[in-house]
Amino acid sequence: MAIKFKCKACNAVKAVNPRLLGREIKCPECGAPVQLPTAEQLEQSKRREPAGEVEKSVEQLALGLQQATKRAQRKKPRTSAKQRMAQEEKALAAASASFAKPKAPARDDMDMTPMVDVTFLLLIFFMVTASFSVQKSVPRPAPQEQDPSTNAVQRDPEDNPDIVRVQVDEYNAYNVITTDWDRVVGSKQDLIGALGEAHEGDQSGNQPTKLIVEAHEECIHAAVIAALDAGREANFATFEITTVEQFD
Repeated sequence: MAIKFKCKACNAVKAVNPRLLGREIKCPECGAPVQLPTAEQLEQSKRREPAGEVEKSVEQLALGLQQATKRAQRKKPRTSAKQRMAQEEKALAAASASFAKPKAPARDDMDMTPMVDVTFLLLIFFMVTASFSVQKSVPRPAPQEQDPSTNAVQRDPEDNPDIVRVQVDEYNAYNVITTDWDRVVGSKQDLIGALGEAHEGDQSGNQPTKLIVEAHEECIHAAVIAALDAGREANFATFEITTVEQFD
């Protein structure tokens, strides 16, 4: 059975274990030292105390216990609803969550997808940056048969007043040859002027209508096309292209 005592410092009535009788303890309410009576002293005080005093002391003890409870309730801080919500929000904000993607398990086989992508990228790069060779020379005509021809023998172009020849050498320069004169020109404009003069006719009044372009096998294709364009501007009617290995 617990033994009750009254603190002289704060008048609080507390209950203690009978085993602590005769010892000095601290008041649980105020912390002041309290000397507890021994079991013999407690027994003697019960014998001397009349019955009415015992009931009065019991009432005082009950009253003191009620007062001590009220004081304890006053000291305990009350937490409002807003404070509790604020504390919960702080706790949620302080909580940390990890959103890191879990690592894939290690596999022994090798993933070939990146290597295939690199191969395709290199293939596209080489296709875009590769340079293609351009055909610059005029193809040589097929050799003619050595059998005698049944067709009529044509006149040599050098002696034919109806033909004007333009030689394109390996340096892409032009040489205009007619039955009366020959002239070396270096540009397309000079070639147009020379062919226009040749198309007007020779001293005998013959007006040529055919232009033969003799292209060296090492000249560029653009030079041959420029000679044909100049002949069209000079109003020649027919054109012929031949290739030669070397000019005389």
